[in-house]
Amino acid sequence: MTRTGRRVVVIGAGMGGLAAAIRLARAGLEVTLVEARDGPGGKMRTLPSLAGPVDAGPTVLTLRSVFDDIFETCGQRLDDHLTLLRQPLLARHWWSDGSTLDLGSDPEANAEAIGQLAGVAEARGFRRFHDLSARLYAAFDAPMMHAAAPDQKAIALAALRDPKIWPALLPGMSLARLLALQFRDRRLRQLFGRYATYVGGTPDRSPGVLALIWAAEAQGVWAVAGGMHRLALALAKLAEAQGVSLRYGSPVARIMRQGGRVSGVQLGDGHALPCDHVVFNGDPAALLAGLLGDGPRQAVAEAQV
Repeated sequence: MTRTGRRVVVIGAGMGGLAAAIRLARAGLEVTLVEARDGPGGKMRTLPSLAGPVDAGPTVLTLRSVFDDIFETCGQRLDDHLTLLRQPLLARHWWSDGSTLDLGSDPEANAEAIGQLAGVAEARGFRRFHDLSARLYAAFDAPMMHAAAPDQKAIALAALRDPKIWPALLPGMSLARLLALQFRDRRLRQLFGRYATYVGGTPDRSPGVLALIWAAEAQGVWAVAGGMHRLALALAKLAEAQGVSLRYGSPVARIMRQGGRVSGVQLGDGHALPCDHVVFNGDPAALLAGLLGDGPRQAVAEAQV
């Protein structure tokens, strides 16, 4: 790595913060990662119990290729740091009426299971939904999910190439409405409608394009031997190996600006970390609320105009 001399402070040691710190360090920047808690992981954390630490965040890992890529960027293999256990079931569902449904990675097996739960028509609906989800995923994967910034032109071209995804992209097409076009059974609408909660929304107020999440989950889910928090610890160790300075128990009081540009980060204890750039891995609402000073609040407001 060739160091550029530019300094970056990454705020928040969740998955996004850890990944950003690693990639920036590999690009030659001097990176400091600050975290208010006493360890990495963010929502991928543990809580103490009489039986030992218990995962309190995500229960399984999807899209493992994202994490494979982070380790490969550093010339390493994820499997040399963690043991990932592919799960035979994607999810097991129960309802208050006593009905149950297991879903896995085999679409035909899923269609048969749904047929047994809700009838042949709903099985056909699932096949349509599965096909639509896969098409949406293919259209948005590269230009949206793997792009540093959404490539609107590439997204538009991908949509034009596949007219079958157009209904999901219509203005006002909510996830709830899209699912109602595929399923009559309320249990299935509820099951796939939960994807709205992944972005903090509700099915009737979230876009139909979120249906692509099913295609992501259908690629497989993995458990991490020893608990999901092990993944956060492995990423933190990888970050340190790339030269990232990790500072836990260091809440940020404010992001400092000078001459209209970021100049540093002031910690809760008054210590200042001079830097050229800041990556905030947190809720933008905290910036708009001025919790990290007036400077970043103005920057977010300007970006929204």
